[in-house]
Amino acid sequence: MKRILILLLLMVALGALAWWLSARDRGTTLSGPLTDFAIADTSSVDRIFIAEKDGHTADLRRQDDGTWTVNGIYRANPVPVRLLLKTFLRVEVRAPVPKSAEANVLRVMGGAAKKVEIYQGGDTPAKIWYVGHATPDHYGTYMVLEKPGEGRSDVPFIMGMSGFSGFLTTRFHAKLDEWRNTDVFAYPDLSTIGVVAVRHVEDPTTSFMVSLGEKGELHLTDEGLRPVAMDTAAVQDFLLQFRSLHFEYIERNLSKAQCDSVRNSPPWHIVTVKEKDGAERRVPFFHKLPYKGQLDMEGDLMTQDVDRMYATVDDTVLVVVQRVLFDRITPPITALVH
Repeated sequence: MKRILILLLLMVALGALAWWLSARDRGTTLSGPLTDFAIADTSSVDRIFIAEKDGHTADLRRQDDGTWTVNGIYRANPVPVRLLLKTFLRVEVRAPVPKSAEANVLRVMGGAAKKVEIYQGGDTPAKIWYVGHATPDHYGTYMVLEKPGEGRSDVPFIMGMSGFSGFLTTRFHAKLDEWRNTDVFAYPDLSTIGVVAVRHVEDPTTSFMVSLGEKGELHLTDEGLRPVAMDTAAVQDFLLQFRSLHFEYIERNLSKAQCDSVRNSPPWHIVTVKEKDGAERRVPFFHKLPYKGQLDMEGDLMTQDVDRMYATVDDTVLVVVQRVLFDRITPPITALVH
């Protein structure tokens, strides 16, 4: 009888041990298949789809020429796209989430996590990240990995990135304005430019045009297309600005009616770049009102923002540009002559 009791107790103990081990082994250990978040070959990533809980999405797609678009409409800003690709490459598991905290982390992620689909060719994502909130010390990010065809991990992990201290959540968002390319003028190879025309609407006599010949020779003409003796160094410096000029932000503080009023008003300057292959980009610039109550150096209310002005890109989008940069491409002709 005593021997039977011992055997029963042993069987119960072994059963309890087996249950405990199965409960802990959930297929998501640090060496398990659902912890390999990283993408070893980011050059093969051709689409990144980000969805937020509020319904907003960002659909980034690589084009044949290597550039990216967002939501199939706009050129994407290459800087944050490169940051995502670097994150995919260098992400790493910092630690498993303590068992005592798993349920709470998953609950919070269920209400706020961002879904990130990573495609490497084809219509099915290679991996799906669920990017949650930051750890209490802000040095880690809670994430869950899903691999189509294999399933989704039922436990989160604390993720980080080699060479980076902080959390990764803010890199994944669906804010269209922040994904859009900020180029106003971008001609890294100036030899592609044929003509740059600067028209000063309020004072046409200060307008001018710079032409580039087939061998790179420069010509300066006034508003009447009359040749003018130029300061070669000043003209060369003027052209160099067109290699890379970006707007600061898209104007979202004005109402639609106010934006339309700016766009329909007479421009301050109009800058037109014509390339040798026939492509043309025309950008009008407008005065910008100062911030409410802004005073000048004399303590008087300002009537014009001296630091920024408006411009329209892609024909309709009203953006804000910094004058410290764009005044360099809107000088009067007198700044370019002997």
